[in-house]
Amino acid sequence: VLSNGIQSTPLNLATYWKCNASTTDVRVDYKYNPASMAMPSMLSNIQVIVPVDGGVINMQSLPPAKWNSEQMKALWKLASISEKSENGGSGSLRAKFDLSEGPSKPTTLAVQFISEGSTLSGVDVELVGTGYRLSLIKKRFATAQF
Repeated sequence: VLSNGIQSTPLNLATYWKCNASTTDVRVDYKYNPASMAMPSMLSNIQVIVPVDGGVINMQSLPPAKWNSEQMKALWKLASISEKSENGGSGSLRAKFDLSEGPSKPTTLAVQFISEGSTLSGVDVELVGTGYRLSLIKKRFATAQF
């Protein structure tokens, strides 16, 4: 499989951090990339996880996210993203963290999602010969983080 960098990823991300002694602001911009798939399909069960250190004592986020104080991570869950989504599948996740031991250090985020009905590689299956029939082909890809 050949990778063409950001053009190969179905969900492009850009993260912005503003770290002060008492607060940290994080913004994650995302954009659905149908050109990365052989046949564009919806991304579902999207989770974006952002670790934040510095002794977080409060989090305000839009859209709402969950803060896990034990793991020191913010979690956004989005049901689905596609070309038919609002703004063509583009949006932003924002959070402001109040800190007791700041400043935070910018870290790498993680994203997870699933897509059914397409592949990233374009690989397909074809039966040659009349001895067999193929009634169903399921295509799916999933990711853990990038």
